[in-house]
Amino acid sequence: MSDRTITVDSGKIKNLVAKIFVASGLKESDANIVADNLVQAEMRGIRSHGLVQVANYSTSMRNGKINTKANIKLISESTSTLAFDSDFAPGSVAGKYAMSKTIEKAKQTGVAVSTVKNATHFGFAAYYALDAIKENMIGLAFTSSSFLVAPFGGFERVLGTNPICVTVPAKEHRPVVFDAATSNAAYNKSFFAYTEGRSIPDDWGLDADGNKTTNPKDIVKNGGALLPFGGYKGYGLDFIVSILTAVLSGAAIGSDSDGSVFERTNAIGFNFAAVDISRFADVDSFKKVVDLSIGRIKSSKKQNGIGEIFVPGEIEWNLYEKSKREGLVLYGGVASEITRTIRELGLSDSLENIRVG
Repeated sequence: MSDRTITVDSGKIKNLVAKIFVASGLKESDANIVADNLVQAEMRGIRSHGLVQVANYSTSMRNGKINTKANIKLISESTSTLAFDSDFAPGSVAGKYAMSKTIEKAKQTGVAVSTVKNATHFGFAAYYALDAIKENMIGLAFTSSSFLVAPFGGFERVLGTNPICVTVPAKEHRPVVFDAATSNAAYNKSFFAYTEGRSIPDDWGLDADGNKTTNPKDIVKNGGALLPFGGYKGYGLDFIVSILTAVLSGAAIGSDSDGSVFERTNAIGFNFAAVDISRFADVDSFKKVVDLSIGRIKSSKKQNGIGEIFVPGEIEWNLYEKSKREGLVLYGGVASEITRTIRELGLSDSLENIRVG
């Protein structure tokens, strides 16, 4: 395990990552969106969905798994719904586009829902749902993933990590952001641990024989499965998200020889929703009540040893602001992978050139 770290300027690393993606085949505007998604995740401490993905994304763009020339199409539309085919565009590009159109429609109808099929890796879900906050709306974002999770009582990969994200605006406080995988830990946390040579808690997943494991290689390379959070409750939510995303969008429906709609594990689907608060309540009053609720939670009695109670998303906001002030800390394994990718692409850039401190 390498504990070596490098601190870089958050704005400059975003520009560098965008340059990597342009060299990998993306047009500049799309590369900026994908880079922004990864850097924002990293700044928020969501390292599993951050810069550890740069090398993976670049490789997927170059080998065609991510379509760098995708044509995102509107398949169907009604008064309050939209359905898109992303043509395997970068997930953050398709997601930003679909969420923007969902918000536009919610302004007209009060509530709008969209789906996206033929999608690729989502990144962190709050990246999309937070866009609704700017319009005094509640935002929701869901995605399916490739099969990585075992059902409650099983050990075979038959479900995705399938996160749930809901964002809610407040008045004086920062927005409430709930963003969590329905697995006990996101797959990319195991991937991050594998990249950095670290062990994982024994309740994250099982090896290929159904035994508990602390070795992330069992999950990342050897066919082991992640576990749903909260036993049967997380398993139930996981299954429901797969229906709202992959099945509802049509992403999981293919010409499989056995007729199984779940065989195509690379068929990822998204689901977005936006709720215009003004259609249900006075916006200012709503935000004040959210503030009161946050205050009540944070001032409530604490267990022994607990210094502060945080509301959903608060820790991530704190980390984001710290990263803006002090720079972004990259661990050795992630820095090495980015450096390797820079060299593969023949770029003259270097992380050392954007180092701070």
